[in-house]
Formats: sequence, structure tokens, C-alpha cells
Amino acid sequence: MKRLSPCAVVTLCLAASLTACTSTSPSTGAAQADAADKGTLTVWLQAEAQSLWPTSVEAATAEFRKKYPDVTVTVSYQAWADHLSKFDAAAQADKVPDVIELGNSETAQYTAAGAFIDLGGQRGTFDNSATWQKGLLDACAVGQKLFCVPYYGGTRAVVYRKDLLAEAGVTKAPTTWKELQDAVQALADKNRDNTNFSPFFLPGQHPYGALPFVFDAGGSIASQNAEGRWTSQLSTPSSLSGLKNWKTLVDAGMRGDRTANDLGAAPALAAGRAAMSFSTNGQMVKVFGPEGDPALKEKIGSFPMPSPTRDGEVAPPYLGGSVLAVPAKSAHQQWASEWVRQFTATERQKEFLAGGFLANTMTLTSDDPQRAGYFQGLEKSWSVPPARNWAAVEKANLVKQMLVDIASGKSTPEEATAAYGKKIEGVLNAS
Repeated sequence: MKRLSPCAVVTLCLAASLTACTSTSPSTGAAQADAADKGTLTVWLQAEAQSLWPTSVEAATAEFRKKYPDVTVTVSYQAWADHLSKFDAAAQADKVPDVIELGNSETAQYTAAGAFIDLGGQRGTFDNSATWQKGLLDACAVGQKLFCVPYYGGTRAVVYRKDLLAEAGVTKAPTTWKELQDAVQALADKNRDNTNFSPFFLPGQHPYGALPFVFDAGGSIASQNAEGRWTSQLSTPSSLSGLKNWKTLVDAGMRGDRTANDLGAAPALAAGRAAMSFSTNGQMVKVFGPEGDPALKEKIGSFPMPSPTRDGEVAPPYLGGSVLAVPAKSAHQQWASEWVRQFTATERQKEFLAGGFLANTMTLTSDDPQRAGYFQGLEKSWSVPPARNWAAVEKANLVKQMLVDIASGKSTPEEATAAYGKKIEGVLNAS
């Protein structure tokens, strides 16, 4: 799940403004503009591209201009907090960008509204399209249609302090659920007198630390019937079994405020107040970065979350990340598709990978042993339900609050999923 704007649900009015009379093919005017091969292409990217890989943006534009030398590419960097509300306003004013980056949990409301062109007929022209990460592709593909292109991804793995585990007698990274439970118990025994120490930092307000257990047990978040109505699946026996496995780890490993979010993981690991967490690569780097303790660089490792239900396998990870779409109201759809093609090319993906993120394809991985945990189990990765109102569920923090209630003991998994499942259904099915 990416950060969300205040604009959570696309109204019918907005749907009309996004699509108007445009089809999924360039209009006559757009075709004429592209035929002239002269003009300006406007690209909206998030700030990460500006701070982490500006040379990739320049390289993609340089490749693009080999084909369209008289087209000027203007890249505007956006903020996650308001980029969707800005896009909505631009659509109403008929001033949409030609390319826009979205989080993979933000696409459903726009694909349902017909806001983006179908790139399905061009899929084979994009590098690595046969091996795109499932969690990113799921945000773009609807049947045979393709409304966006996977850009880059990020997932979570268990980050651990090698030195603290060694002090507790654990000399290798756990590879099974039992080994993980044994490591947590050994850490708890070693630090029994330190009530501020968490063998495994896993607070409640951390959906992507909990929901992998749901999918691991064969559960899911919600499903849609043939009539288009969504039903929560969080109260099914499989989902409840997964949530109980997660709660077992919370109870065994988490000390302190269980209502907190996962942003406290890196500081806790850096300060020696936790030995493990279920965190992103970015959180891992913070442990030994300027905000943490640089002396810990060689003492930090990662491994995938072991599956509680299949011995020796990995719990299916959530794959967050970004995708790139071409708005249906863009006057330069041909140019836009070509720029996206260059920006998601294999050479660019290698640069995103070097920047600490996942490539959009399962065929490119890092040989950095410290990041090893982030590249296992991706073939089973999952994303949020492709519901047009999912962003409203996120904005209302319904899943987070459900997990907080379970983690804190306020409600049993059965009570919490029953109560919040009805709320989730209400939002998903709202017109």
C-alpha cells in the first residue's frame, strides 16, 4: 500500500471528467499531434525518482528523444500526500499529465473509471513483461487489458541483529517457523530482566506484518461475486488461522506499545531494544544509516518470513510499489507509451535495484547477502483487492484498527474480523 491522498473515491462526476469522450485509443487530435512529433510531454513522478535515481530519468528521456528529438520532456515531481487530488483537479480542468506514477494500491479507482488507456496490445514491447512481479501486475491487469506498467517494487523481510541472536545462542538465520519461534524464545530468555526489549518488534498497526500470515494460511482480504459485490474474507477459517499465527508471534516477541506502527522498528533495532522486525529494505538501511548506528552495518541481516503452515517455505509477501499509467485524456499517448517503455527498460530496472528497491521483474535480483531475504517468495506475492473503493478502506484505517484491536487483546480475532469485515464491506460496496 502506498501513501494515499485525501481523495479516496472517484465520484461519477470525476469518472466523467477523467474519460469524457476519450477512448482507449488516441483521438484524432492526439494522433495529429503525435504525427507532428513536436511538442511537450508531461510526466508526473514521485519524489523518490528525483532523490534516488535522477540519472535514470535523464537516461530514459535521452533514449526517448532518439526517437522523438523535437519533443521536450517535462518531469514534475509530486508528493504522495496530494498527488491524486492534484490529478483529479487536472482531469476536471482537461490538463492531465501524459504519464503519471501511482502506488499499486491506488489504481483500481481509476481503472474502474476508465481514466487510463489500455496498453494490453503493447505489452510485449515492454522489457520483462513476461516476468513482471505479480503484486505489481495485479494492480494493472484486468483480464486481457493492461492499464498501467509495473515500475518498481518493495517488500518486507525479517531484519535481524546477528550479534543479539548470537548472544542468545542462535548462530544462523531461522528458515522454518519452529526455528523462528525457538529464536524468539531464546532471545526472551536471554533478556528476561529487560522489559523494554522485544525479541521480535511486531506492533499491531502494521498490515503488511500481519496480512502475509492470512495469505499463507489460504485466506484473503475480500472477494467479489459475479454481480460485483464485495464480501470480506477475513472471518473465514483460513484467514482466522493466519491471524492467530501472527498473534502468536506478536505475543511471543513484542514488548511495549502494540498499538504503534512499524516506523519504530529501525530505532528499536539500532538501540538494541529489539532483535528482529518485519520491515522494508528502507527500514533496514536506517538501522545502520545516519539516523541509526553505522557501527551495526555488518551486524544486520535479513531472511524471509518462514511459513507457519508449510515447513521450510516462505510466507507470501505483500509487494508494494509503483506503476506508470497513460491517462485517457492525454493528447500524446504514443509519446507517453514510448517514454514509459524507456523508463521501465532493463537498464533502468538495474538502477532501481541498485537504489535499494525491487525491479519490476523476478529475473533481476541483488547479490548483496544483506538483502537476501527480500528476493524469496516473490512468485507468491500479493496485493490489495482490486476494488475501486479500496483507497477509502485504507483512508479509514479499518484494517489497521482491526489488527490493533487483536494485537492489544481488545478483541479476539473472531470478534475483530466480524466487526471490521462489515465496515470494510460497507466501504467497498458504496456507490
